[in-house]
Amino acid sequence: MVNIEKISAAAMGVITYSGMAKSCYMEALAFAKQGNYSEADKKLKEGSENFVEAHNGHMDVLQEEINTEEPQISLLMTHAEDQLMAAETLKIVILELIEIYRDKKGE
Repeated sequence: MVNIEKISAAAMGVITYSGMAKSCYMEALAFAKQGNYSEADKKLKEGSENFVEAHNGHMDVLQEEINTEEPQISLLMTHAEDQLMAAETLKIVILELIEIYRDKKGE
């Protein structure tokens, strides 16, 4: 049977960690724009750690769905998955932007 409380708690964890990851990625970009690449790298690492936590929370829900053979879908979980994907997309774009800033500084 679907445990909506458990799914909701997992979704909130995914949303929280995804949001923290996105914030770290944005801070990393701000540091890179200032030429402070050591701080940018620290924020990228911190963001990645938060992203892993979000991903692990999402994976737990998926594994439960497989084990119970019942769909574990809720509007809150859909929002959580959207936030997780947004964090991943933002990371990819910001890594590219930081690389551009690094290349410009090398000129």
